[in-house]
Amino acid sequence: MRIGVDKLNRLEGQHCFICGKPLLSHRIDDLAYIPVIKGGSVKAKPERYYLFQCPSCNKIGHKRCWYDVADRPVGGGIIFGPKGREMKCPACGYLIAPLRKEWVEWIRGYQIPGHPDEELFEIWVGDVNSYKAGAFISKIGAAIGGLFRAVKLGSLTASEKSAVSEAAQRVGKSFSDLSQQVFRLDVSQQDRQALRDLRCMHCSAPLPSPGQFDDAIVCQHCGTAHLLK
Repeated sequence: MRIGVDKLNRLEGQHCFICGKPLLSHRIDDLAYIPVIKGGSVKAKPERYYLFQCPSCNKIGHKRCWYDVADRPVGGGIIFGPKGREMKCPACGYLIAPLRKEWVEWIRGYQIPGHPDEELFEIWVGDVNSYKAGAFISKIGAAIGGLFRAVKLGSLTASEKSAVSEAAQRVGKSFSDLSQQVFRLDVSQQDRQALRDLRCMHCSAPLPSPGQFDDAIVCQHCGTAHLLK
């Protein structure tokens, strides 16, 4: 069951009970493969990963974590090898899959026995990226009055005018082309790195994404400068 962008907020702040990492994050190893009868391994496209919830204690973890930790060989010895494999919940001990002989490797499209991927929570990487970008911009928008402050172009310091002038040049404008109203955005350095899809405070046109060391960006449409420091 695909969890769309509009419902990913329900997983926000939750962590995989096995590896401890957020459910809305993944490793390369978490990405799903599709079952194939013969030939090489095939990754699922678009890129996605799955979450599985224990039917007994309801704890949620990455499907790959269940594969790595919960689906284990049983019995046997050095000479004869294991009798088979079974899956138990690492938290409550619930038997999810009884002893079985057959086992499929991850890159061959592993499925949790009795719980095919269609029943699991399906997370598309692109959806997560869209959700995180939207959540950040929503946070900016919700506190817009406290983050943006309109000032006059003439009130800027020499260093601020220099930063604005450089930003103007990046979009093919000169300092004289700029609007007399400037918007100052006060965010932490960490949050600034997450700025994506920002729009002009004057005309709402998309703004260029700021580089790591940029202190200003200028709207290519109307010439309004936005200070980031």
